[in-house]
Amino acid sequence: MHRPLVVGTGIAGLWSAWRLAAEGHDVRLVTKGTLEDSNTAWAQGGIAVAMDVGDSPALHAADTIAASDGLADPIAVDVLVTEGPDRIRELLGLGAQFDRGPDGALVFGLEAAHSRARIIHSEGDRTGAALVATLSKVVRAHPKIELIEEARVRRLVVQDGRVVGAIVLNVEGEPTAIATPAVVLATGGVGQLFEITTNPSVATADGWAIAQAAGAELHHVEFLQFHPTALHIPGINPAPLLTEALRGAGAWLVGANGDRFTFEADPRGELAPRDIVARAVAGRALRGDAFLDARHVADVAGRFPGVEVLVARHGLSLATDLLPVAPAMHYAMGGIRTDLDGAATLPGLWAVGECAQTGVHGANRLASNSLLEGLVFADRAGRSVSRMLTEQPRRVSSFAPAPNDGDHGPDALGADIVRAMRRLMTRDVGVLRTEHGLAEAEVALADLRAAVPEGAWHVADQLRIAALIAREARRRRESRGGHRRTDFPNPRTPV
Repeated sequence: MHRPLVVGTGIAGLWSAWRLAAEGHDVRLVTKGTLEDSNTAWAQGGIAVAMDVGDSPALHAADTIAASDGLADPIAVDVLVTEGPDRIRELLGLGAQFDRGPDGALVFGLEAAHSRARIIHSEGDRTGAALVATLSKVVRAHPKIELIEEARVRRLVVQDGRVVGAIVLNVEGEPTAIATPAVVLATGGVGQLFEITTNPSVATADGWAIAQAAGAELHHVEFLQFHPTALHIPGINPAPLLTEALRGAGAWLVGANGDRFTFEADPRGELAPRDIVARAVAGRALRGDAFLDARHVADVAGRFPGVEVLVARHGLSLATDLLPVAPAMHYAMGGIRTDLDGAATLPGLWAVGECAQTGVHGANRLASNSLLEGLVFADRAGRSVSRMLTEQPRRVSSFAPAPNDGDHGPDALGADIVRAMRRLMTRDVGVLRTEHGLAEAEVALADLRAAVPEGAWHVADQLRIAALIAREARRRRESRGGHRRTDFPNPRTPV
């Protein structure tokens, strides 16, 4: 009853569990897949951190705030950029390996909207997988961390206005009641609400759904980042990501006739902020005339081995082919609203990583800030929970699952409903939005919710969050960051 519960095993969940264990607390760590199933494990980009000569936290902060389109919290950004270097040093101390030059120094790369080369990578374009491997090894070996794989949280349990535990389902759908003084949600993203996404199959908005159902506040859920360059192969889910680092290394976005069309949208061309590049690609992709051209980049297959393997599965090569691309739902800037220590608006609940809204990203995430945010704010959340457990120890009452908490496969009955939801979310709540399209999406999502089979709670949860995103996007009658309304093209006063 006195062990905190961490839900999710991307970089934020793994780091939260490790920090709590390092502070002397026994921890339960739950993941609905395995340690390898997370957005972090799929991350091809690196970690942005101001550690190179000529760079500084102040410069990193300025770039982050500029990319946020007026909605980043400057205090949260300051926390990110000033505490980030220490987290990287700790990560190195745990055994993480980052790419280094001949002199042994860290190699810093350039990505879109950064004014300095400050992106560190591991194994070229395998940073996420390498970090998960490092932290997974640490977590699996730690005697204070109990790992529970292939289990998912059905709901949070609230007593007297405070989270006191969770109902967790095993792989057979059988419920177990876990009492705990603190729950840390690190459940990742929402990409699988969309038809075209780079997110793994586990990214189904679970954290948002269970937090909102328990009474926690969600904020800025309409701000979704669409990666400009997913490999566009119809019917492939998730869509293979062609990392931003390719464009940082000199790859071009071109039409079939070779024109670099992004310069029509922004003088920075391929290195403009992601939302600008995504819109430019979206228009061309509708005509099948958007390609990534990396053929002129020296040793491109050797520098990006992970991407080369991905495209080779579809008979393509970075070194010899134009690669068809389209924008794909990639990252959520909003989420469960937290303070600077990761605490949600509902006592007893913390949120970290992509499922949280810390204020760092505002309306648009600066490339490669996400892994750093996961480290920095997971560390703060771990320390916050540790202080609570030490200074205000709580005895949690036991409870039992409710009769309808089990799950023995009813979600399969809603598979057609999920496919319909994903199609309309990409069509009407995607890169380009209109009043008419969003209103139609709200009506269609309501109809789909009414058709959900009894007991298919996970399908219902996804539809509830999809409807919330559509509603908030319709309310925001402006264009800002990742949210683009063709009928309201100009920004208003930031809110």
